[in-house]
Amino acid sequence: MQGLGGRSAWVAESVTRRRVHELIRLRMAGDVDALLDSFTEDVELRYTGSRLGFFPAGGWQGRQALRDYLRRADIDYEPLEAEVKDVFAEGDRTAVRWTASFRRRANGRVHVMDVAHFIRWRQDRIASLDEFVDDHAVSRAAVAPPKALEDMTDPPGPGLSRDEMARRVTELGSFSRSGPDIGLFKRYCAPDVVSEFVGDRAALFYAGRHGGIDALVNIIGAINIDFEQVGSTTPQMVIDGGGVAARRTVEWRHRGTSRAGIVELADFVRFEKGLIVELVEFRDNVALLQMQG
Repeated sequence: MQGLGGRSAWVAESVTRRRVHELIRLRMAGDVDALLDSFTEDVELRYTGSRLGFFPAGGWQGRQALRDYLRRADIDYEPLEAEVKDVFAEGDRTAVRWTASFRRRANGRVHVMDVAHFIRWRQDRIASLDEFVDDHAVSRAAVAPPKALEDMTDPPGPGLSRDEMARRVTELGSFSRSGPDIGLFKRYCAPDVVSEFVGDRAALFYAGRHGGIDALVNIIGAINIDFEQVGSTTPQMVIDGGGVAARRTVEWRHRGTSRAGIVELADFVRFEKGLIVELVEFRDNVALLQMQG
């Protein structure tokens, strides 16, 4: 049974999840003024590169900067609909993963986007926002295997402590120049793990959803052939039940061009019964393509 503090935290985090859903609703409704009421005046904004250029990569500060960029986006794109995939809330930190469709006003084409936000709250307003946004992959065929009825009505727990989940996620992303420890992925992931690398398959061959540990380790190995990882930090992590969202900053060098660069990544990981059953990764694909030349 939860103590009073635990119950209070659970209620606060439930309120935060509802607030995030409402923010996305306001965004898609185009109600910029109501949306901005949930941000502090000095909010810090950071965006990764987007192939479609909804926002240029970089950082800005202040509510007015957010207003300007939202209005600029809405001049070119009409918001249509959105679906929230995950919301993880822990204290003053929240991570949300969602998809949204926008119609380009110039040609009527509909773009479906993957979006992730890492949020820090100051009381009941957003004080910092890190955003990842990219096109859907062409192929999204892989799905998780069907669950037993009891798992659907009473989902299995993570089977690990908060600290152990944090340690495993950090360890998987912090490999040395010699490359990732493939054995570690096989120990920490379920055999039928579902992995998704957000992006456009026309630019990144491994973009899309994939089923099974063999597919995951093959992709990790293929990336290591092209890129050498020099360093890695995890400035933000949110753990909620069996879900872990980690925002990572890595330094990579392309082995072919020798170009090096800093790449922002966001991982959404789900644990069940002590193993990772789902991994969704966003990355600054513009930075990767620039290193590839």
